[in-house]
Amino acid sequence: MAEETGMNTTGLKKSLMDKIFCYVAMALFIALPVGEIINEILVKNKVKFGKVYLYPSYFQPYIVAAFGILLTALVIVSFVVRIVKKNFKFYVADVFYFTLMIFMLLSMIFSVNFGVFAGGNFYYSEHPFHFLCYYGLFYCGSMIADSKLRKNLLYTYFVVAVIQGIVAFLQTFRIEISYCLFYNYRASRVSAYGLLQNTNFYGALSLILVISVAGLFVFSSVLLKNKALKWIFFAVALLVFYTMLASNSRLAWLGFAGASFTYIISLIVMRNKMDKDKYKKILFDFITMAIGFVAVFLVAFFFTNYIVGRLKVTAEDTLQRVGQDGFGHGRGKIWRAALHSVPRHWVNGIGLDNLAQCFREMPGWKPGDYVQDKGHNEYIHTLATQGIFAIVNYLALLVYTAVTAVKRIIKETDDVKRCLLWIFFTVFAAYVCQAALNSSVMNVAPYFWIVLGLCTPREKPISFKKR
Repeated sequence: MAEETGMNTTGLKKSLMDKIFCYVAMALFIALPVGEIINEILVKNKVKFGKVYLYPSYFQPYIVAAFGILLTALVIVSFVVRIVKKNFKFYVADVFYFTLMIFMLLSMIFSVNFGVFAGGNFYYSEHPFHFLCYYGLFYCGSMIADSKLRKNLLYTYFVVAVIQGIVAFLQTFRIEISYCLFYNYRASRVSAYGLLQNTNFYGALSLILVISVAGLFVFSSVLLKNKALKWIFFAVALLVFYTMLASNSRLAWLGFAGASFTYIISLIVMRNKMDKDKYKKILFDFITMAIGFVAVFLVAFFFTNYIVGRLKVTAEDTLQRVGQDGFGHGRGKIWRAALHSVPRHWVNGIGLDNLAQCFREMPGWKPGDYVQDKGHNEYIHTLATQGIFAIVNYLALLVYTAVTAVKRIIKETDDVKRCLLWIFFTVFAAYVCQAALNSSVMNVAPYFWIVLGLCTPREKPISFKKR
């Protein structure tokens, strides 16, 4: 009787901790767009504190930083609770949490410009507190095993998709709350940037939201009891997909192609590994979703300049060689400077979010010359700013996540768990593809880092006993 009570108490603690992690993450995901809406309304009305006017994206960095502190505190509490238990178990997710934290701190401590983090909180710089949030969300995701909680996270993505999608759709008609800070040639072009103040970064966020909401539709036969709700997911997925195209972000195209390829391959692999009737329903809904995306793409192609305009720019970019300044719409210049710094700062990197220093160390650079705070390639940016060990660790995490997620999708016998993981893995594939052309930013990365955790199992603890 005592043993049963002990097990129930342990299970209750685990369940309570999972719920706290889940609800904190959900609160963060909703707070980001809501906080920006409030901020833009204040900006539009020229509200200021003292002599300082509010600045676009002013709230979001502080929101992420605050949640970084909160999540870190919860992680500590979680470890204390686990240590108090007699049968403490250490998992691979715990190892990655600590290694990520260690390399981030080393990069910060040994930075060429200690304490200098790009443009402060006014821009898209990533401060140490933001990384605490990312890694806390990774830990948080790895703790959440309950299917209902995982489904609630996806519903939160749906709510964010509705908010961002409506705002971005209105922007395609030049209806906006406040101006877009990081958008050039506004007089001749119309682009969607949602609540991010940057079209490329909105492209990345809308990509995550599209794949998440589309996944709810594709697997609705397994995940939903209310079948009418699936068509709401269908409509919202198409709406956000249109705004993704309207963002003029080619990196989002790359991510969408990666997600589509992942779906096609996984559907082929799973053909004989699940119930035939359920598989047919999933396949039918996938084809329906694909037809919807094709229809929206054709509308954008024939009635807007979103597709044709980007194709022309792409053709111009391909005339440049890798490493030249014009390659990748200026990415060649950025990557060249970032990689140039690696031999000198290969251990700990040039400093946490200190990429601008790479340009200052280029031969012939002088004050006033071009600098860039973002690497426009998440992997090169991590290598240059945090060093070789950090990028190897990060890539190891991505590989581990991919391999274990695929194995679990194939072997999982619970269809609900399998379909949820399937959606998260597809979001994972989409993000890691677009990251080759994009930068990590504090109001997009949180939506990805929890997915990393959700794809990382806590099923098999690490054994320190000799075999």
